[in-house]
Amino acid sequence: MIRHDLEATIHAYIRAWNARDFTAMASHFTEPAVFIRASGTQALATRAALEAFLRGVFDSLEAAGFDHTEIGAITVRECADGLWLAEVADIRRFHRDGHLMETIEVQYSLRRDADGALRMISALWCQPGWHARVL
Repeated sequence: MIRHDLEATIHAYIRAWNARDFTAMASHFTEPAVFIRASGTQALATRAALEAFLRGVFDSLEAAGFDHTEIGAITVRECADGLWLAEVADIRRFHRDGHLMETIEVQYSLRRDADGALRMISALWCQPGWHARVL
């Protein structure tokens, strides 16, 4: 049952992402939330700060012609009681003309918030194939 709930949370977030519903996107995260990308780490204390961050991400995507995102498989692991890791492979971003703009992978850490809702704590953006890069 928890696997279904975790996957439903990720799918709801992607639906909000594609709808450009920044309030709904932010509602899927805890306060604070953390976004980790190669270009830097954003620690966002409030959902309002997260909304502003996501608007900035979308400004860049829209300028590049972004239309929508599709996702592949979701792998869920329990890290500890009440703490999960959801790996979303094959996240594809498409241009308005239909061509593939980029593919990424994201690892979301999740927990139940005080209100009982599953929420993402952090999002770690990875390059495809990162699992194979053992050092």
